[in-house]
Amino acid sequence: CDISRILQTHTDAKVQVVDNRKVSNGCVSKILGRYYETGSIRPRAIGGSKPRVATPEVVSKIAQYKRECPSIFAWEI
Repeated sequence: CDISRILQTHTDAKVQVVDNRKVSNGCVSKILGRYYETGSIRPRAIGGSKPRVATPEVVSKIAQYKRECPSIFAWEI
């Protein structure tokens, strides 16, 4: 990618990209930050599902409580 090559070879990459590509300084700052952090200029993934919070141990403990006391409410566990 042309931008990736510029970032790798020039110390004044930010100014050069802003001037050549007619993009905002903030946009270039965001891309540069991502490049220095990850080595990639590709956009990050957006959205997606949240990771599971309940581990298998927690799930089994909840099931145990429910077996021992079937009338228990979730907020009581």
